[in-house]
Amino acid sequence: MKVRKVARKSPVLKNPAFGCLKGIPAVNVTRGCLHRCVYCYARSFPETPKAEIHLYENLPEKLRQELASRRRRGTLPWVAAFSTASDAFQPHPEILEITFQAMKALLEACVTVSFLTKGRIPERFWALFAAHAPLVQARFGLVSLDLGYHRLFEPRTATPYLRLRQLEKSATLGLSPAARIDPVIPGITDREETIESLMRHLVNVGVKEVSVSYLVLRPAVVKQMQRELPPGLFQKILTYYCGQPWVKVITSATTKLARIEIREQGYNLFREIGRAYGLEVRICGCKNPDLPFEFCAPWEIRKRAPQPKQLELFRRAS
Repeated sequence: MKVRKVARKSPVLKNPAFGCLKGIPAVNVTRGCLHRCVYCYARSFPETPKAEIHLYENLPEKLRQELASRRRRGTLPWVAAFSTASDAFQPHPEILEITFQAMKALLEACVTVSFLTKGRIPERFWALFAAHAPLVQARFGLVSLDLGYHRLFEPRTATPYLRLRQLEKSATLGLSPAARIDPVIPGITDREETIESLMRHLVNVGVKEVSVSYLVLRPAVVKQMQRELPPGLFQKILTYYCGQPWVKVITSATTKLARIEIREQGYNLFREIGRAYGLEVRICGCKNPDLPFEFCAPWEIRKRAPQPKQLELFRRAS
């Protein structure tokens, strides 16, 4: 897809009005995403371009101005999250350059950077993260190690085994990486042997916490998956949502959840296997409004963010 440079007019640091990220500024360096995952609901947003990606070329400078202004007013955020509607590490040199400059500006301002990615992280980012390790919260989306799943559902993302290596590198740098197993595809990625293999590999690369959520369907996502997946496979997935009402999930009032007995059974299996490997397993509260709420993103970062005294020591050391 074509990447078109555009000017960002609205503030860079915008607070999402939903769930776990409410009150935490989110940064999206693009509108639209090159990864084009088949299940991605952000692809169906009205403002998302259909045939191209919009890259905010003025974002780093605009961000630096906002940080300076907030510092003067005493309202500097303690954390910023990448990204709610795109991936910060899309495979395009200009997108990666904007991402690098934005993350650098935040870290140099002593603002914690939290990111969730399914992409490949270039080497210069690792050097940046190593220099600011106390201020980096690394999360990696990983649902299955099966290459057949990757080819069908996430073909433009980093391979599962590259993501495992990146998790391991994050752990080596002291970033305390976590994994997000989302979306779990019912009947496909929630089999016991699939979960066991994934959990075992995650533990082996240094992961201690995971969050889990099943696929949620919206009308546009249904059309998307129907168009891009083999017909028999899509129909198999759809059976787990048959008879389910449209409900409000996060900001969408037209969302279908997998049947509750399917999700409860699957989540119990994730917890059981995770416990056997010493993993802390959290269920995404935002995407499971009919279950007891659990905070999962980004893993109660408020408790882990460096405190003012720690930040002052970090400033002096750097």
